Amino acid sequence: MTMKKTLSTLALWLVYVPSAYAADLGSGLLDSVADQSDIKTAASLPVIIGNIVRIGIGLLGIVFLVLTVYAGFLYLTASGDEDKVKHAKETLQRGVIGMLIISAAYAIASFVIGALTSATTAAA
Repeated sequence: MTMKKTLSTLALWLVYVPSAYAADLGSGLLDSVADQSDIKTAASLPVIIGNIVRIGIGLLGIVFLVLTVYAGFLYLTASGDEDKVKHAKETLQRGVIGMLIISAAYAIASFVIGALTSATTAAA
């Protein structure tokens, strides 16, 4: 199986299988499960936006971590070739800078989201 087929199959599986399991099909099963687990409580808009931002920043952090590991792999397999070593060092530098930026963004976002959440709950 080619890489393209494997990736497309994996992407389709990741998209459609969870939605098939989450389908309610009109039986009300999801409502009864939500009642038992107290999921139906409405979250405020700042909390929802904060969760989305945190998930996005977390995913970007994973991307830069993978980039850093990839750069390390390139460096180890360079076999003394100066161009490959230079490319690996540049990639590693970009990965570390990206991790620092993502860490700072996460800290700033956590502070702002916490401030917004406390301000909206105190006002309500």
